[in-house]
Amino acid sequence: MKFIIISAVYNMSKDLDKNIETLKSQNYHNFEVYFGDDMSTDNSAHLIEGLIRDDDRFNLIKHTQKHFSMKNIYRTIEYAKPNDDDIIVLVDGDDRLANENVLALLKKTYEEKKCLMTYGSFSYNGKISRYCKPYPKLVHKTKLYRFFSWRASHLKTFKYSLWKKIPLSSLTLTKKEINRTLFSFLITLRIRSYLNCRKVKINDILTDDLKFVRRCDDKYMTLSMLEIAREKSEFIKEELYIYNPAGAHDFGQSDKKWAQRLLRQAAFLKTRI
Repeated sequence: MKFIIISAVYNMSKDLDKNIETLKSQNYHNFEVYFGDDMSTDNSAHLIEGLIRDDDRFNLIKHTQKHFSMKNIYRTIEYAKPNDDDIIVLVDGDDRLANENVLALLKKTYEEKKCLMTYGSFSYNGKISRYCKPYPKLVHKTKLYRFFSWRASHLKTFKYSLWKKIPLSSLTLTKKEINRTLFSFLITLRIRSYLNCRKVKINDILTDDLKFVRRCDDKYMTLSMLEIAREKSEFIKEELYIYNPAGAHDFGQSDKKWAQRLLRQAAFLKTRI
């Protein structure tokens, strides 16, 4: 079983040494790592080059066009050229795996559960998050993930064969979908959300080619994969991931709070797969 670890990076130089240290410490060794540097303006790329020089399992891709998070992940996975049975593991550049046993536990889970994806569990500021939980069987059966409380957070892993089934339309928003989201605020009398979210600029939440959301990408990709995998998605209760809540986010000229709210609401209103 081979793991393909994808790490999106932008100006994360102060956290990259811990990220790479925990990857190198894994006691399961059949993995490759691909860092996608999104035109960092600090010394992130230079630091990565120095830290991975002695290990040919590690690779650095220096993107020459600005991608932001979702497109960075998508293009870096393309660069890695995984096989269908390879397992993609998403580890942001400013986060890290929790310990040296993470990949071994993932291998055991995929072999025993015959699953297509896993999620959970992560800690931040020294505490395990209470948000990661298994979905009820009824949610799996009816594919009601977009109508249920969000549970499928870090650590996110999935077979490449599952990733390939996500339509690109799931990873972006159309103008119609944005307008529908704004209307949802109105009809539920969330007037403040409506007034502030309508000020959010499209170019601050979507890439220049309009093919990918710039942020909140975890829900766009994960909800789609859950709808395809259903009962073959597996929750892991053991701590696998250490999340850095102080990570950088670029929402251009739009207000971060309202841009995030618009993106998150829109993700749950998208049509099920």
